[in-house]
Amino acid sequence: MEDILQFVIFPLLGVLFGSGFIFLTRWSGLNARQIFPYGLIAVAFVYVALSGRSDNPTVWLGFEMTGVAIFGSLAMLSVMGSVWWLVAGYALHPLWVIVFHYVGTGSAFVPKEFSLANSGFDLTLAAYLAYEAWSSARAVAQQDARTSAPRDRRRAK
Repeated sequence: MEDILQFVIFPLLGVLFGSGFIFLTRWSGLNARQIFPYGLIAVAFVYVALSGRSDNPTVWLGFEMTGVAIFGSLAMLSVMGSVWWLVAGYALHPLWVIVFHYVGTGSAFVPKEFSLANSGFDLTLAAYLAYEAWSSARAVAQQDARTSAPRDRRRAK
């Protein structure tokens, strides 16, 4: 029973923290696209700090810095290009966490509860960013459809 509760409570805790991050970003008036890349980089750096708890911190430091490079690159690609890079980063980070820190050997120094909560946090932000990107693209498409419709009518006459 404890394992089932662990799979429910800690991801929901991550969802709660993710929702709080979204709320604070919106409340502050800042654009999520400006703030959330730093969040992805910070989440990756947390595992760098936790690598100091491992039996072989030098190896794990290098491994975790590889994660920082991967997710940091996705975050920076989103700053320079499409927000979908950031969605991919937040959606893929839970895979990294579960494979290497929940199931893999990183579970020796990363608390399993933290891995589950972090996955809930990441997936919450990925879903929010995907929704915002999709609704923004939809609004632009509807606006384009409205502005191009009168031009088409004039050409038909």
